[in-house]
Amino acid sequence: MNQKQLFRLKKLAATLALLTVLLGMVTLAMAQAGSTSGSDTAISGGGVIPETIDLRPQWTAGQTSRYEFWNQMQQTAEATLGDRSQTTTGTIEVEGEVTWTVNKVNADGSSVCTMTLDWMKFTNTPGEGAVMVIDSRKSASADTKVMHELLSAMAEVGLTVEIAPDGHVTAVKGLDKMKNKTSQPDFIPTELDFEETASDLAAIAYAPQPFAYESSGGGKAWNADFRWEHDLGKMNQKWAYELARVEDIAGVPVAVVTGEGRFKLDPEEPEGRPADAPPINVKLLEGSAESEVLFDLSRH
Repeated sequence: MNQKQLFRLKKLAATLALLTVLLGMVTLAMAQAGSTSGSDTAISGGGVIPETIDLRPQWTAGQTSRYEFWNQMQQTAEATLGDRSQTTTGTIEVEGEVTWTVNKVNADGSSVCTMTLDWMKFTNTPGEGAVMVIDSRKSASADTKVMHELLSAMAEVGLTVEIAPDGHVTAVKGLDKMKNKTSQPDFIPTELDFEETASDLAAIAYAPQPFAYESSGGGKAWNADFRWEHDLGKMNQKWAYELARVEDIAGVPVAVVTGEGRFKLDPEEPEGRPADAPPINVKLLEGSAESEVLFDLSRH
């Protein structure tokens, strides 16, 4: 592999790692949540709101869900060296499908699931030059063979995901199956990357204990802290969630949970960096995100 191929492969690996960060966040799906017994409240459209709302996973063994994702990243980079500068632009799109299967539900509400990236398609459109398209379902062209191998290694591999009773991920296992499919195993995203994907995909992490619904408004709020991988180190995320409202969608009672996140970067020295290399000064000026998740309260 020449240096140009290696650079492009590293760029793709970084993008795929970012995909595992964003995949669940860009998926809009009717997530499943349970509800406890008690008096119910009717809402317009025919739906019924349970008196007590439970946003924790209420899965059954054998239950399967499919998610479709699409993500677009537009990037503008400016490099300056002395009195010379250069600006480059580009757009990256990643799309695909994920299957989530519940294998086992324990007595305490924790569960063991399988998350499978069924297929992925990567499209890189630079400001200048040819468009690059890599699809795990299709054969690779001569100039995308190495990168196609990496994408295909991640597809159709079931990762075991362990979920706590409150919906947060405690472990992801099975990455060796992906690494064994490629000659570049070091470019496969880490367990922590896939923990982040799973945390955003099928359930809301750190869901609160069941609480009484108040028709005057949501009102229930809770916090969740995460520490995820980043190209430059670790990203600490502090999220504040709230049950914004419960509404009727086609006769189905749906809990709308909103979230606001604040991010802080902990820079880390890259591995293999020469000891005599000049110091790197990295600072995240601002990092934030918003989310909105819809929970179907009628399904268990």
